[in-house]
This record gives sequence, C-alpha cells and structure tokens, in this order.
Amino acid sequence: MADDATTRGGGGLARVLAVLVVVVVLALLAWGLLRDDGAAPDATGAPGPTTAGCAQELTVPVTTTPDFAPVVVAAADRVEDADPCTTYSVATSSAADTAEQLRGGTVPSRVWIPDSDVWVERVNQDPGAPALTAGPTLAWTPVLVAVPATLAESTGASGPQPWPEILSGPLAPRIADPTESTASLLLLHSAHAALAGTPGGDQLLGAAMIQMSRLVADPDELVRYAGNDAEGVSAVVATEQQVVQQRAVNAVTPLEVVVPAEGTGALTYSWVPLPGTDNGVGMRAALAALEEALTGVAGVADVRAAGFRAPGDDAGPGLVGDPAGVLPQPAAADADAVVTLWRTVAVDMRMLAVIDVSGSMLQPAGDRTRIALAGASAQTALSVFPLTSQVGLWVFSTDHPGGTDWTELAPVLPLHAESGAGIHRDALLEAAAALSDHVRPGADTGLYDTVLDAYRQVQETYEPGYVNSVVLLTDGVNEDDDGISLDELLAELQARIDPSRPVPVITVGMGPGADEEVLRLISAQTGGRSYLARDPADIRTVFVDALTHRPRPG
Repeated sequence: MADDATTRGGGGLARVLAVLVVVVVLALLAWGLLRDDGAAPDATGAPGPTTAGCAQELTVPVTTTPDFAPVVVAAADRVEDADPCTTYSVATSSAADTAEQLRGGTVPSRVWIPDSDVWVERVNQDPGAPALTAGPTLAWTPVLVAVPATLAESTGASGPQPWPEILSGPLAPRIADPTESTASLLLLHSAHAALAGTPGGDQLLGAAMIQMSRLVADPDELVRYAGNDAEGVSAVVATEQQVVQQRAVNAVTPLEVVVPAEGTGALTYSWVPLPGTDNGVGMRAALAALEEALTGVAGVADVRAAGFRAPGDDAGPGLVGDPAGVLPQPAAADADAVVTLWRTVAVDMRMLAVIDVSGSMLQPAGDRTRIALAGASAQTALSVFPLTSQVGLWVFSTDHPGGTDWTELAPVLPLHAESGAGIHRDALLEAAAALSDHVRPGADTGLYDTVLDAYRQVQETYEPGYVNSVVLLTDGVNEDDDGISLDELLAELQARIDPSRPVPVITVGMGPGADEEVLRLISAQTGGRSYLARDPADIRTVFVDALTHRPRPG
C-alpha cells in the first residue's frame, strides 16, 4: 500500500508524510519514557532507533555452566524471536570460577545460573562480595558413579551400593578436584556424611581420598575417559545428565550407573540475579522474560530433553529412578570441611613415626599385644600413603645403645626409594611387622628426650612442599628420671619453632595409662593434634585418622 501511495498525486504524498511524522513523534516519546525510567543506553551509548522497530537494542549478559548452557541458549532464542531488540549473551564458566570472580569484585553478567547453591554461599561468605540470593530452581541432576561397561560386567555392580563397597573395591571412582568440580565436591560430601565418625569410616574415607587426590582428572574429561572402556579404566564421578548424554552418542560401550545407597548429592541449577548499573524497565523486562522462558512449559521440556530433571521430578531419564535419598545442598561449613580434608591429604607427607617399645607395650589387648596392634596400625597406614611420601621409623623406651632413648629402624626416605631387594616401603613394612622384637621388657618410657630429638631431626632436614611431621605413639608417661622435664621440653620446643619450617608433633595415646594431658600439651606447643585410644583395640582407626587429618604444610 505504501508503494501505491507514493505513486499517487500530491495529496497522497502529503498524507504519507503526515503519517510518518506521527510515527517518528510517537517513537521519540516512547524512547523518552524509557530513558526517564532509568534504562541505560546500548553498549555504544548512542540513544535513539538502532534497527527497524527498535527504540533501543539491549544486550543481556548471562553466565552459566557449560552443561546447562544449551538449555539457556534455547530459552534465549525463544525470547529473541519474540523481541528482536534484545540479545542474550550466554557465557560459560564453572561455578567455582564464577564464584571466585565475584569474590574478587568482578560481576561478569546480570544473572548467574550455577550448578549448586554452595557457590552462592561461598560468595556470601566474603564481606567484600555482592550479597546474592538464589531464586527459583531451574533443574537438577543426581551425582553418581559412572562405571565403564567392561568393569560393570565383571563386577556385576549397578544401582544402589553402600559407600564401603564403592570405596574399598574395584568401583573406587576417579574424581576431579573438588575445589573446581561441583560433582566431585558433592560426591565427597555424601561419602563424608555417611562414613565420618563411624567405626572404620574415617579410616576408609581418608585412605580413599589420599588415593583419589593422586589421580585427579579434568572434570570435562572424566566421562569421556570412562566411556572409552579401555583396559584398566576406572569408574568416575558423573551426573545422571552426563550419563544420559554419553549413552545417546555411544551405544557400543554405554556407561552403567552406581548410586550410593546412603544417599547422594545433586547438582541444582538456580536463578541468581547479579547487581548491575542498568536497572531500567528494559533490563528488568528482559531478565523476567528469560526467567519465564526457562521455567515455562517450553523451558521445562528443554530441561528434560537435555537429560536433567525439572523441579519436582521424582523420576529421571530411566537410569536410576528415584535415588534412595537426595541429600540437601551442604552448608558452606560442611563443604569447607570436605575441602580442607582434601587439601590436607593431597599434600605428600614427610613423617617420622616414633613408636613406644617400653615393657608395657607387651600387655595384652584382646587376643594380641599392644605392640602387635601398633605394628599392624603402622602397616595399614603405610599401605595408604602414596609412594611419593617420605617416612622413617624410630622406636623408643629408655637405655638404648649410645645413651639415647630411641633407635632408628629406618631413615626418612621416599617410599619408592630403592632399599635392598625392594623399595623403602617394603623395608618399613618389614620393620613394622617385627616391632615386637624391639620391645625392652625392663625398660621405661623415655618420652620427653625422644620428642625433642625427633622434632630436631625433622626440622633440621625439613623439605618444603611436604607436611613435615612427627607422629608419636605411646601407652605410658615419661619415666626417664635422667632426662629433661616437661617444662624444659616445652621451652625447648618453643625456642625452636620456626614458622618457615613448621613441624607439628602428632601424639597418639594408647590405653588408659597414656598421659593424655601431657600429650595434648606437646602437640599444642607444635601446632599438632593429640589423639587417645582408650581401648587399645581402637588404635588402628585412631592412628590412621591422626595421619589423614594432619596439618597442612606451612
């Protein structure tokens, strides 16, 4: 019709011009109203019409995780189709990395969709970061153990399995660094919730985390690694959504699924608004439109099509059904406890183990002697440590050759170092098995002199990058009348403390005869911890717990 009007006489042209003037005036009025409402100009700062029908072009930055990005992009495309004046720029980053950006004062976008509220709490812990509030949940997916096809066939493992079975057998999963991977963090948190404080649970979890920390992998590569199903490939941490995606493209070696019977964590994707300078009606409307597109019928369909579960979904894509129990998102303190333990065991140990061989260690403890239990505990600990750790072994009482209260059975060396026909670990295991041969029936406990000599030895040979420590096990009190006093020991330790070369002394008391208060004072003076196994039969659990909860290096 416009073409027709322009070909007519002057009256028709005048009418067309009048209409155009009205359109321009209305457009200018509309733009003025938007500006009065506080809307910011586009990225170039130039007001006014930018494309046909647009008073202002608006770009809305969004940040989410790589796995959830396709869902966000699909929702953004629908909004853009309805509103060509608005563009959504969807950037991807791990939730851990985005949280660190926010803690550092950088706000990368106007909305953030992390994969766990743990990271929102992490940001809120920092008083200098913006205060965030998580909005509606958009999707979730359970954390599980993905098992390569051949391993699943050989073990027959699938479905719910108790944590002891998962961690102590062939299903022990390879994980990513939990400070970077939400799935790995939540898997460790669920294991910690099930095992911590239970008989043998701390020992099992500590040993497993030590091994896991030496085999960390890129979180983006774990599922691909397991899906290759090559010889010797282990199970890996994964999400239900990742396994759904893997099965969709790999029907030859599809991953099988194991879930912790005690309950599992879940990645939860929430809408988290971020502060910005543009809070005008245009930006508010664009954010609301995207949120509605994600939570509406089409958005929920996209969530399920991508392998996630929508809020309220009890059943998933048919892999595991409803997990035995989905654990709530861990509080920041609980997540921090898991991360602290991980960072502790991830550092190699350089340790001098010092074990009491006074006469009282021959006393029975159940069907064994105290010294036999101590030796078995040392053997258990040695089997846990990676070969890159350095360990030495002393025994102590009174009246040892050379005028000391101790004898070195093995120097502090890397466990992989050559020793005789084998390696240093073999020599230590042999020495630990023969500790009973070193017990001196008439000897007393030369505690204070031994502690000081062991502390000096480790500090003088200190190696950066390791947890340099002394771990001392005893069942008695100091009985060396010719040695230094407790006050002299504590004063000597205080005088030798060097923050650049910290050497915590970790003391382990065994049985009711151990001087609990003295051991606590010695450990506290050096920044270590003190443990007590009132029942000698508990010494293995206590000893391994002491080693896996060692302080971090200085």
